[in-house]
Amino acid sequence: MSKAPDTASKDITAQKTEHLKGIALLLLMFHHLFGVEYLSGWRAVIPGTEGADYVIGASGKICLAMFLFCSGYGLYKSYISKEAPKKTYILQRLIKTLIPYWIVMLIAIAYLAFAGKFEPKYIFVNLFALIHNDEMLYVSFSWFIKLYVLLILLLPLIRLIERKWKKNALIDLLIYVALPFAVAVIFAGYQNESSFVNVPLFLVSTVLFMLSWFPLFAVGILFAKYNTYEKVRGFADRFPKALVIALSLLILGNMIYLRFMLNNIIGDSVLYHCCMTDVVFGPVFICGILLIMDNMKSLSRFVIPFIGKNSVFYWLLSGMFFKNTIELSFLITWPKITILIFIWTMVLLTPFVFACSWLADKLVKLICSKI
Repeated sequence: MSKAPDTASKDITAQKTEHLKGIALLLLMFHHLFGVEYLSGWRAVIPGTEGADYVIGASGKICLAMFLFCSGYGLYKSYISKEAPKKTYILQRLIKTLIPYWIVMLIAIAYLAFAGKFEPKYIFVNLFALIHNDEMLYVSFSWFIKLYVLLILLLPLIRLIERKWKKNALIDLLIYVALPFAVAVIFAGYQNESSFVNVPLFLVSTVLFMLSWFPLFAVGILFAKYNTYEKVRGFADRFPKALVIALSLLILGNMIYLRFMLNNIIGDSVLYHCCMTDVVFGPVFICGILLIMDNMKSLSRFVIPFIGKNSVFYWLLSGMFFKNTIELSFLITWPKITILIFIWTMVLLTPFVFACSWLADKLVKLICSKI
């Protein structure tokens, strides 16, 4: 049975993380549905407010910062900061990441074969989402799998670094945030994730790809390392709960709008594509959500936690309605009105999410018990 987040705790607990991931997934869905030009023909509940839906959808890409933050925070607590983590920890994390992806990939292969669009020559590429080309990927939006696998493989190095030097927030910001960002920007011309030229260029591109997103992951690590949210919560607790909630809502609204405006100015650049602006917007947005949760009397006990726990399946399965399988989009767009499309998409996906989650849990437990 799902438990409500422990709002008395000033730490970012596992229950709070589930809520964060649930909210991030909802933003992801809104982003794909209305923030980019994948679908058309929808209209807002109130005629003339389509622009507001688009702004929220476009800024919904902040969900990537939220997912990476949660991953960095959780992996610091469960592995990086541990004195003696399990020797099989990295392998088990890879299994828990890849099994759900492979299950959805098999579903996509079955449909593509039925539709006469399956290309067997791309199977190896798809196993780890190595090339981010929609003509090759069976599961749309699966590029994040490659990034997450790379971050997991990097964990032993991060842990080694952490054990070699003392705490210093300024140095950590330089090493974990500024340096990867600088390298990714300076050598952006060598990053090509959409095609394969040769092995050396592929490896260089892969490293740059990982570095371009690493700062958002590192923010979660640093929040865990320096107990940053606990300090934010300690300051906020000096004020009435109603005031904290009101100000947090105001901050969230401004973050959505400012992010949209700034990324419009930045345009089609490496800063936009790796969401580097979210190094600032992300933590502020996340703290705002956490402060609202911690100051509310009650929270979702089932729906949001279920979505958060199974966000990987909602994300991957929703890809069946876009890009290389866009012909299936009619299944979700028939309500025409944005909020109804959004709700119907979540409802339609849930039985498939439940089935895939059940199967993945069985397979992961079986495989992990053997290692």
